[in-house]
Amino acid sequence: MFFSVILILLIAIVFRKQKMAETGQQKSDEIEHLSKNKKELILGLSWYIFYFMLSYISCAYQVDIISELSNWLFLVFFPLLIIAVFRKEKVIQTLKETGLKHFDRKTVLRILLICAVYQGVIILVFGLGEFYFNITNILQILIKLPVFFCLMILTAAFTEEVFFRGILQRTMMDSLKKPYLAILLTGILFGLYHFPFAYYLWDDTAGNIMYSLRMVMTEHVLTGCAFGFMYYKSNKNLWSCIILHAFTNAAIMALGTVFST
Repeated sequence: MFFSVILILLIAIVFRKQKMAETGQQKSDEIEHLSKNKKELILGLSWYIFYFMLSYISCAYQVDIISELSNWLFLVFFPLLIIAVFRKEKVIQTLKETGLKHFDRKTVLRILLICAVYQGVIILVFGLGEFYFNITNILQILIKLPVFFCLMILTAAFTEEVFFRGILQRTMMDSLKKPYLAILLTGILFGLYHFPFAYYLWDDTAGNIMYSLRMVMTEHVLTGCAFGFMYYKSNKNLWSCIILHAFTNAAIMALGTVFST
């Protein structure tokens, strides 16, 4: 939870002068645009409920339904296909609407700065605790970090961000016209999405409903809010939160493998 708060503060500081792009269309199309977004939001929330139940069944009965591979279908292709059919357009066009667009140079530099400072904070905090850092394990972390980063880009970072930020948060922001409320609500949904895994699969929380809920409703909700905040501050550039998500997971994995040996 501490690191998620640090991440949110870093984004707020680095993107403090970023101007937000206008949302929605011109006034003449505003009512139709708002109505369409609300319908897409309902579609997205309905799909979320379906996917949550699928994840719960998969974890509770140990049925191999949900995996990193199947998430490409359940979090990317199927929801995008449903929205594309609703919009009567190609899936690739719907994918572009989620925010998969080119970076400008300033945004790239800002994201790299956030990732670098965030990694430094993690090393500093762990170094002040029970873990002892030296040149050897720092080099091990730096070597493993790019490998785990590429792995995350191809799995959870991409699939989860497309659905939670590119679909749910985007349609909430456009429908509610309250971006910070949309960030919070999407963060809560992002946290709850992890509950079946926490309750049935994760060693620290498995079998304890209170520990599982506490973890997902604090740590994962705040992390989801950090990714959503990045999406908003980068003017709905989905690559920004995908990169941040991948880097965050990769940093944790790299630290875990180094200090578990």
